[in-house]
Amino acid sequence: MEKTRKRISYVEMLYGYIDRGVKRVYMHTRKKNLIKIISILLMLLFIATTGLVWANDLQKKNVLVINSYNKGYKWTDNIVEGIASVLEPYSRNLNIIVEDMDRKRITDDEYIYKLYEIYKYKFKNVKFDVIVCSDDDAYQFIIKYHDELFPNTPIVFCGVNYFEEDKIAGDSLITGVVEAQDLAATIELALNLHPNIKDIYIINDKTTTGYALDRSLHEVLPSFAGRVNFISLANLNMSQIQAKVQSLPDDALVLYLVMFRDVDGNYFNYNESIEMISAKSRVPIYGCWDFSLRHGIVGGMLTSGYYQGEAAAKMALKILNGVHPKDIPILKQSPNHYMFDAVQLQRYGINKADLPENSLVINDSFSESKQVLVLNSYHHGMSWTDSIEKGIKSVFSGKNIELYIDFMDSKRNNGPEFTQKLYEVYKDKFGTKRFDAVIATDDTAYRFLLKYHNELFTNVPIVFCGVNYFEDADLVGHEQITGVVEAIDIKKTLEIALRLHPKTSQFAIINDRTATGLANKYVLQEAIAEFPQMNFVFLEGLNMSELQERVNGLPKDTIVLMMTFNQDKSNNLFSYEQSVKLISQSAKVPIYSVWDFYLGQGIVGGMMTSGFSQGELAAQMILRILNGEKPALIPVVKESPNRYMFDYNQLTKFGIDTAKLPPDSIVINTPESAYNKYKTTIWSVVGAFTIITLVVQRKRAEERLKYYATIDSMTGVFNRRTGLDFLEKQMEIAKRGTRKLTICFIDVNNLKVVNDSYGHQEGDYLIKTISSLLEKSLRKSDIICRFGGDEFLLVFPDSDIEQAKSIWERIEDNISTHNSSGIKPYNLSVSRGFAQFDKNERLTVDEFVIIADKAMYEEKSYTKENSCKP
Repeated sequence: MEKTRKRISYVEMLYGYIDRGVKRVYMHTRKKNLIKIISILLMLLFIATTGLVWANDLQKKNVLVINSYNKGYKWTDNIVEGIASVLEPYSRNLNIIVEDMDRKRITDDEYIYKLYEIYKYKFKNVKFDVIVCSDDDAYQFIIKYHDELFPNTPIVFCGVNYFEEDKIAGDSLITGVVEAQDLAATIELALNLHPNIKDIYIINDKTTTGYALDRSLHEVLPSFAGRVNFISLANLNMSQIQAKVQSLPDDALVLYLVMFRDVDGNYFNYNESIEMISAKSRVPIYGCWDFSLRHGIVGGMLTSGYYQGEAAAKMALKILNGVHPKDIPILKQSPNHYMFDAVQLQRYGINKADLPENSLVINDSFSESKQVLVLNSYHHGMSWTDSIEKGIKSVFSGKNIELYIDFMDSKRNNGPEFTQKLYEVYKDKFGTKRFDAVIATDDTAYRFLLKYHNELFTNVPIVFCGVNYFEDADLVGHEQITGVVEAIDIKKTLEIALRLHPKTSQFAIINDRTATGLANKYVLQEAIAEFPQMNFVFLEGLNMSELQERVNGLPKDTIVLMMTFNQDKSNNLFSYEQSVKLISQSAKVPIYSVWDFYLGQGIVGGMMTSGFSQGELAAQMILRILNGEKPALIPVVKESPNRYMFDYNQLTKFGIDTAKLPPDSIVINTPESAYNKYKTTIWSVVGAFTIITLVVQRKRAEERLKYYATIDSMTGVFNRRTGLDFLEKQMEIAKRGTRKLTICFIDVNNLKVVNDSYGHQEGDYLIKTISSLLEKSLRKSDIICRFGGDEFLLVFPDSDIEQAKSIWERIEDNISTHNSSGIKPYNLSVSRGFAQFDKNERLTVDEFVIIADKAMYEEKSYTKENSCKP
């Protein structure tokens, strides 16, 4: 109080100076020098404000927060978050110290006395202005040792269940917030939302918390006598509880109190038990704690650690501002709120309009689009990450999907502390956001989500891609996760390099000693063993200048295999593009690699791992999941979708004939056509002809360009854009009149099997043959377009679904005839889904196609299921 009075008198003194100074200036100048008056006033105000801030800094107040439990325990974390929400704006003038008693894990009485001795020594020279204690253990500890450890210090408690006012009678320094569950409000709410309920099944354990809740429950049961039956499941273990809730009738629901330990002694953390029960339950589950929300309960009048901490911190702030604790009444009505999970509301068909006013609803979505998060391990601008993103967007283009893209930036920031901070950030950032699916790119994001999946994105499907270090054991207990493994193919890259350069006698391997480089070396050892006749030289542990010199002096019979060189011996850092450009400028021999981000930067090529293909395949998996497939039934793709890729400029530089490249190779930087190369000369000559000749030639050129813009180059049928344009026009015609319209979405079966067994060239033959059989079976008015990859779309104008299916019979006959000819060692087959246009539904083109696409996947799933039956 003395310090406070000194600070006040200092400020009063400053403002006294200001007042007297203004009066004196005014008396001498009157209104003639108003600008001078304002300048002097501003200067004095600046001095006063600076002095006030300085005074406040000198008078920082100390706040101690003592938690009964431990950091990481959800309830405690929520209380601390609530406290921080109130005190953090004043943190410049506060020293906040947090102590965790860890009483969930250490329960003996001797430990309490040791804590007393530790705190006595630790805080012997610290004077606290207020202490906030959370939950009963800390509260009881403070009551017992208040005078010895913290004499004359105000105390604010929260989260206290066993509060008895007579125990603190006469102690005017203690106030706080009682924690109480409003079970009656939750039960009343549940009965209002489900008026036909006859039985409520109670799930509760026999821990200390469980006994307290049981006592609270029995206090309210009499008020529901005759309205509903209450049945306890307290004597069942977890497996028995799951079996019970799975078989409950429609006129029952579940009230989940707590389940940290079942009758067999099995322990569960705060989210495990409710998730296990909710996954099996066929009826709604209501609860009493907000930390059960998002993990399977519909909701209820929930007790919140956050609001307990927030209310306690507001009391502490009043005390810091001079209010005496005796003048702050104890809050016995726990600050509970009606809280609900939109996912569970939708699951059980509960209308949000029926919820109590001012209810809090999490996981709510105000968009009809599917929400997909892409969590990237690295940063925007990194070529590999950008390539994956392009692959993802290529699949989602035109789909009813809204993308959220986030970057962990782990190339430039790593370590467990950074990862923990990211978890805290994402917990706040996505805490109230509901995603329909998440894509994790590369190992850091994948490992991060393996650890925090249930806490950040409960029950949300996850598809990974670009992951190098994958083991089947990773996914044990993670049924919502599948994806694409990134596997580099060094062997095939070395093989193609030797085929194109048969006189080669040695490979020079460029690799750094980063974590990526060490991982590369492990994979390299396996590949090198396949080539005992070759000599392998490792160029590592060098500066960039030394490496350039070594590369420049390599013999002509050498091929360079570029792995990674992001950091040299002197710790200079290089991007992938920078390193390969610097090295290729010095190299006189060809350079090969296994990653497509080196292509176009100075390498010849190789069997490339492509970020685009990784993202494309992951996005295709997401579409399957959004269409109803379970992630656990979609196998992890362990054979990376790699392709032979080459740079035409480097092929020419080293005299390599493109005819020797493997079939289906991708070649970039191919030269312009003769027309494009010499078009200026050509048009100069054409200019000498008449205007009519010029118009004719230009017309023909436009027609050729239009043809190539509308036709799929592989199959010769219309491409996707042209097909969708045609469909949109047919939909407009059908809307205006009485003409019918039907479409069919087609997916070629077993393309991957054919690719894996007979090569990608045979896979292309399969797609071309299917396209040809489809096209020749159609009417003149029908069209076919290649929708993408192994997917086709048929449009049947002026046809209902029955007419379209009769045309489909011709297609099946033609496919059957082809198969019976025995031309190929495999049979052709497709899956198809029909959709008939209804002008009253006001569908967009994309929405109309999605209906047929979904029907196709349903048929595909049905066929798979029945083909597996005996």
